[in-house]
Amino acid sequence: MPDFNKKVVGTAVVGAVGASYISKKRKQDPTRGPWNASVDNMAHYDYVILGGGTAGCVLANRLTEDPSINVLILEAGYSDDISKSMTPLMLSSCWHKEIDWNLTSVPQVHAYGRVMRQPRGKLLGGSSSINAMMYHRGPASDYDEWEMLGNPGWSYKECLYYFKKAEGFNDPNLPVGHPKGPLTNRIRKPQYETFEPEFHGTEGPWQITYHHLFDSTEAFIRASVAEGVPFNKDFNGSSTLGVNRVQTFIDRHAVRSSASRAYLGPDQLLKDAKPRQDRGHVRIVYGAKIVRVLIQKRKGVKVAIGAEFLDTNHQIQRVMAVREVLLCAGSFGSPHILLASGIGPKAHPTIPHIHTLAGVGQNLQDHIGVPITFRCNSNAHTAIARGHWYQIPGVIYDYKVNGVGVLTSQASESACFVRLEDVAPEFVAREKANGTWQDRSSGPRSPHFEVIFCPTYVLHHGTIPAPDGQNYFTLSGLLLNPISSGQVTISDVVQDGKLETLIDPNYFSDPFDVRVMTEVMRFIRRIGAHMGRDPTCGPVVEAFPGEDKVPNEDEAAMQEYVKRESSAFYHPTSTCHMGPASDPLAVVDARLNVYGIDRLRVVDASVMPKLPAAHTCAPTIMIAEKVACCAFMRFWAGGDPAADMIREDWKEPIAEVVIAKL
Repeated sequence: MPDFNKKVVGTAVVGAVGASYISKKRKQDPTRGPWNASVDNMAHYDYVILGGGTAGCVLANRLTEDPSINVLILEAGYSDDISKSMTPLMLSSCWHKEIDWNLTSVPQVHAYGRVMRQPRGKLLGGSSSINAMMYHRGPASDYDEWEMLGNPGWSYKECLYYFKKAEGFNDPNLPVGHPKGPLTNRIRKPQYETFEPEFHGTEGPWQITYHHLFDSTEAFIRASVAEGVPFNKDFNGSSTLGVNRVQTFIDRHAVRSSASRAYLGPDQLLKDAKPRQDRGHVRIVYGAKIVRVLIQKRKGVKVAIGAEFLDTNHQIQRVMAVREVLLCAGSFGSPHILLASGIGPKAHPTIPHIHTLAGVGQNLQDHIGVPITFRCNSNAHTAIARGHWYQIPGVIYDYKVNGVGVLTSQASESACFVRLEDVAPEFVAREKANGTWQDRSSGPRSPHFEVIFCPTYVLHHGTIPAPDGQNYFTLSGLLLNPISSGQVTISDVVQDGKLETLIDPNYFSDPFDVRVMTEVMRFIRRIGAHMGRDPTCGPVVEAFPGEDKVPNEDEAAMQEYVKRESSAFYHPTSTCHMGPASDPLAVVDARLNVYGIDRLRVVDASVMPKLPAAHTCAPTIMIAEKVACCAFMRFWAGGDPAADMIREDWKEPIAEVVIAKL
């Protein structure tokens, strides 16, 4: 994303983040590596986790808090202990590479047939290892709506316990030297580091901090306030509406706190280079390409008994689960695996049909964003201003020696969350008068759109570089409650040795979404005008698309721009959504059990009944925390609101399971 010499920085930063130390630890870890048939075929596994992504890492950690439990993770990728994942500002160098699934949408009918990239992490930690590290839960009413849709136990009050359980929030007011204080001498900006402590947990493994803040980011916050957007003390507190800097999952060392690093770090699972005796055992298999879930009928009941996968030698392997198979492959991968297993709306031409579930792959929802890029003065503090080749040694020194500087930024440092009636009342009134108004937000405290500030030039996933050596910033407007929805399917025939994942978000199929985005553009331009009057940035000129080419008064031109230039913002959800049995498209129940298949659960963003007005990494980790605690584990004393659910799911000892030899 930032206009850096990525190869130079990426190579040099290996030392800066202590990767050699972690690499040494990893090589000492006997539990990670490709499938070893002579050893692994002899082991038994209580739970087989399909996908070592965000949710899978959480589940493996929490389940093995019981020393009697053995867990197997099948992960297609490898470790995320690599510099471009660990270093916050290097996030965009992770995309469209070997650690990305390199997925794309099918041509989008309502966006001039464009094919849009859909980055997803193909490494341990999943997309938490390649995303923008923005910690944002979304409004409380979104989770209350989940419960109102027929999913008991998923209200915000009940979910908050698990948000806090996961979180290791670092109080920015603690001094260096305090046991939980910062480990770097970063520059404090206390006016933007406010928070509401009652909404945060401090003892969880997932590190949440404040780190770098560009001066231009501060200018964006001031500009938003000048436009009437209220300052928000804490996006993850009592309200998510307003503007401020974002909280980030970057640890005290200024390294990405991915789900892998937070929940499956070698210091957690090992002692003296051996698995800890006070925990259950986690076996992480790298390079495992999952083929299907194995289903068997027992006394007329369909039961998930294990999984089939390709190992690194391209040999088919089968593994059995004593208790359950946990599908954690994400909003694209989980429906793909179910469909490839013969579980879906209809029979596949080349796959035996096992079970009919109409909702598998349906209801795909995602945030889409429209960018406007501005040129600012040459002295403005942006990523571009600190990205010239002659500055790189100093940038690396700052990071390596002091843990500070531009490399500690995750680029999207600030955002504002807004409702349309607050910034575009005429539009709302007009739509209502025409009978075309649609409001999918969960209530009056849930935002309709978000504007993200990025201190660099960003177009088409960062693939288009700045046209010159000048200074730029980008404001991207995200549609948080789209009316349009799509689907995930698989190809009818095998291509290049595999079934292709066909992703159709169906962006802008409802024209109301396009009209909302043009209003978002007008709002962004007002923010840009305020920034132009700020001495740290101004003068400011809109570089792309340019008001002369796409004027505010030309609605048709603005709609064309929205359709031609908008991009996905990587928050796909709801393709295996939870719901009551009366919901014809529900794939899982409120405990995330797959309807009609015993001992199979889906645990990832695909189960969300509706796309939240949030950055979806935090809700995904919450879901995994809640399910691990409530659905699988032993009774937790002391305030767990779901203790009775645990006893209900696994209240009896596991009887001897007889597995048919396949």
